Amino acid sequence: MASVAWAVLKVLLLLPTQTWSPVGAGNPPDCDAPLASALPRSSFSSSSELSSSHGPGFSRLNRRDGAGGWTPLVSNKYQWLQIDLGERMEVTAVATQGGYGSSDWVTSYLLMFSDGGRNWKQYRREESIWGFPGNTNADSVVHYRLQPPFEARFLRFLPLAWNPRGRIGMRIEVYGCAYKSEVVYFDGQSALLYRLDKKPLKPIRDVISLKFKAMQSNGILLHREGQHGNHITLELIKGKLVFFLNSGNAKLPSTIAPVTLTLGSLLDDQHWHSVLIELLDTQVNFTVDKHTHHFQAKGDSSYLDLNFEISFGGIPTPGRSRAFRRKSFHGCLENLYYNGVDVTELAKKHKPQILMMGNVSFSCPQPQTVPVTFLSSRSYLALPGNSGEDKVSVTFQFRTWNRAGHLLFGELRRGSGSFVLFLKDGKLKLSLFQPGQSPRNVTAGAGLNDGQWHSVSFSAKWSHMNVVVDDDTAVQPLVAVLIDSGDTYYFG
Repeated sequence: MASVAWAVLKVLLLLPTQTWSPVGAGNPPDCDAPLASALPRSSFSSSSELSSSHGPGFSRLNRRDGAGGWTPLVSNKYQWLQIDLGERMEVTAVATQGGYGSSDWVTSYLLMFSDGGRNWKQYRREESIWGFPGNTNADSVVHYRLQPPFEARFLRFLPLAWNPRGRIGMRIEVYGCAYKSEVVYFDGQSALLYRLDKKPLKPIRDVISLKFKAMQSNGILLHREGQHGNHITLELIKGKLVFFLNSGNAKLPSTIAPVTLTLGSLLDDQHWHSVLIELLDTQVNFTVDKHTHHFQAKGDSSYLDLNFEISFGGIPTPGRSRAFRRKSFHGCLENLYYNGVDVTELAKKHKPQILMMGNVSFSCPQPQTVPVTFLSSRSYLALPGNSGEDKVSVTFQFRTWNRAGHLLFGELRRGSGSFVLFLKDGKLKLSLFQPGQSPRNVTAGAGLNDGQWHSVSFSAKWSHMNVVVDDDTAVQPLVAVLIDSGDTYYFG
């Protein structure tokens, strides 16, 4: 089926980033504890099992009980083995074996991780989608150090290839340690204001570190400004992180242009992303997810002549306690530190240095919608329709950089035709095919291959069909032919 490769629909799941490298049996000395071996059987689950003695509860490394490992009912690329670590942990390494004393082992696999067990992310080698090399026999242990490590509660092993003379067979271990997490949630109309200790000496350097999980593609993460127009701002704009630095004096003529840096993309994927900002005189280091940009700011380091306060989540309007000058952040910040000070801990203890505006809480809600990624032109998702209804009605969101490709296809029942929704030249087109009639076509929207989320609503019944893309509506009259919804909708 034709498809929008690398397109994303907000219907079910998500994939993307990181690195791995082979090691021996060693792990980092301070975070190398085996995490899976002590877990109860109920912490393990799988797509299927060959028999009760091949269940996921027998998949712990070096165990010989049951049939000696996990084996799914059918050996194909749609199987998975999952671990629930019980809480979010720092994961530094993984290890695999085949089924004990058998010809069943996995030679290549993908590793996925998740906070809540619904929205999954692939641990990747840079931008590659290649899997980890696995085992060459049933009982040897293959370890991999994860560089960098990641934090997650749930892990999934997805076999890609296995011994051609046997079945899929896996025993696994995960290594790591406990992870400290201090979280603050902003609802898009809230902020934290941190008033710094006023000290006469300038700091040797300013260091701000945090992780964020965004629920929306735009919003202010942090802002600090001075008396003369100088300021620093970190803002999420269309899923990219933008760092603004203005070290000039707004009241004086200046040839010093403000600095604007942009790093990352699709950072509104509802996964955690790390940020580190280091300011030392005019030297600035800006890091997002291990990607660092170093630069020398022009001027006389006057950006250090800033107010003794910094806002997180929004920019409050002076004199108005619930008003914000720019779009505020909707999402969660984790382990928020300013020059070594745990800002979230101060807020939780209601310290006088912290002013909370709006609805600020200290837990991060799980996303209600979970996207699904189509990784190739052969990928698609089949969902049941309301069979027998005298109408068709579908609503979804998508984002892609492809100018062309199918988004949705469905056949109508009782020979009443079919429809296809697709991109062509960055525009959304709908074609309805009915027996004995010329195809009916509708076009809506433009420039929809910009990598941003776009909403689509399509409905058809008796006298017309209607397509809405964002705020663009297109309507096409229909002939009086019965619309009878089919059994399945094919996305991608």
